[in-house]
This record gives sequence, C-alpha cells and structure tokens, in this order.
Amino acid sequence: MKTYKILIPVFNDWDSLLSLLNKIHILKIDNLAHIKVLIVDDCSTEILNKKIQFSSFQDVEIIKNSKNIGHGKSIARGINYLINKNDFDYLIVMDGDGEDRPEEVKELIIKSIEIPSKTITADRVKRSENIFFKFSYILHKTLTLILTGYSIRFGNFMCIPKQDLNLIVGNNDLAVSFSGTVAKFFKNKTFIPSIRGIRYHGPTKMSFLKLIRHSLLIISIFRKAAAIRLAVLFLIYSILVFYFLKELFILLVLPVALISILTIFIIFFLYRKNSNFNLLNS
Repeated sequence: MKTYKILIPVFNDWDSLLSLLNKIHILKIDNLAHIKVLIVDDCSTEILNKKIQFSSFQDVEIIKNSKNIGHGKSIARGINYLINKNDFDYLIVMDGDGEDRPEEVKELIIKSIEIPSKTITADRVKRSENIFFKFSYILHKTLTLILTGYSIRFGNFMCIPKQDLNLIVGNNDLAVSFSGTVAKFFKNKTFIPSIRGIRYHGPTKMSFLKLIRHSLLIISIFRKAAAIRLAVLFLIYSILVFYFLKELFILLVLPVALISILTIFIIFFLYRKNSNFNLLNS
C-alpha cells in the first residue's frame, strides 16, 4: 500500500481539527493506504492540551511556526518541510475546519489508486454559504478566468503525487497562492466533485474582503498575462466608447483606466509582498 501524508494548517481551531481527524479515523481508510498526518501550527495562541492519537494513523506530527504567517504560507512551509522526507507517496492538503469533508479524503485516495500519476483536485460543485457569498464566488471565478485564462474551481483540497511536488517546491509562487500555483504548473491533473462542508465549530472566517484578496493573490500568479489581458480589454473598451459615445470619451474612459492601472499595481504588489520564500522557514 502507498503512504499518504495529510497536511493540515491550523490556527487555534484545535476542536475542529480533532473532530476532523476523528471523522477520518472512523472511515477506516487505513485498509486502503498508510496514513500519516502533518499539522502546521501557525503560531496558535491557544494550547492543544490533548495528545492526538488515532490507531488508523501511522504518525501524527506537529510543526509550529515561530510567527503567524497565514494559512497559505503555512501550507507552503509544510510542503517545503516534507519534500526532503522520503516517507510518503502522496500528499493530501486540506483545511481543518470541516469545510473540506473527510469522506472526500477517501474519494481522493481511491481516485489516486485508479490514476496513480495524476494530481487530483477537489472541484467545488456545491457550496454551503449564503446567496451573497455564492454570488461572490461566481464573480471570483469569472474574474480569475478573464484575467488568467484558467478556470480554477478548486481550493487547497487535493491529492498530489510526490513527484509532482518537485515542480513547485522552492518556487516563490507557492508562498503566494497554492491553488494558483497548482493551476499554473500541474497540467496532468484530474478531479473529483466536491461539496463544501459546514464548519465544525464557529462561523466561517472567509469575509468578502478576504475573498477579494484571495482572488487577487491567485491572479498575481499570472500577473504578466493578467496585465496584458487588462490592457487589451481596456483598449477594446476605449475603441467602443470612442466609436459610439465620443462626446463622453474622457468621462467614461478615465475611471476605467485608473481602475485598470490600480488593479495591475495591486497584483504586482501583492505578489512581491507575499513571495518571500524565507517566510516558509518561520
């Protein structure tokens, strides 16, 4: 049997993590694969006062960041930490709050056994948020598609063969957006349909502003292509305005020009700010 390492970033939400691991344990997937767990503690302020031990897991390891570096960088640090270890064949990355459903871990493993050489993403087909957030995610995916040319329907939840990790480990993109990096570098991938679960404890931590930042970070992975696409779209818009509404040209074009320039500046700034790979050693 192959060995699967499950990487889970955590900040304070230990109750959710324990609920998740217990649900994975109940699935008894250790008859399909050897299961190991790596928890990246993002400098939590709350102490885990219970030993994590489940008979279905061969190993549970916790590494702690010396400072809070965020969810995405914690995943990147975990990958950077694991790549030099020769103790797994596949990496499963998931959130620890319940929104990535444990039963889909089993589906990822089964799919990887059927297609062993491909990265398998968990593509969202159904969400559990309110109408406003569902609409916001549609806008997020549409904007990402327009500016990058990629339809990214997955988040961090996926199963990656170890050989594929060599394509991204040490890459600055990994510290900016894990899902964006996978979309950019992994061409030989497939997916399972995924339903977004409900958090085990407390409300979702994803706000509208965080969703905007999340979208811009993904786009920043493709920043040069995005800048060209924005310039082309602005040029087409300007020509149409000049042709049909010439008398309002300045009024209609100037604000769009400022928004386009600001957007390009932001995605380049976000990439530069977040691509410091030294943070992964925090």
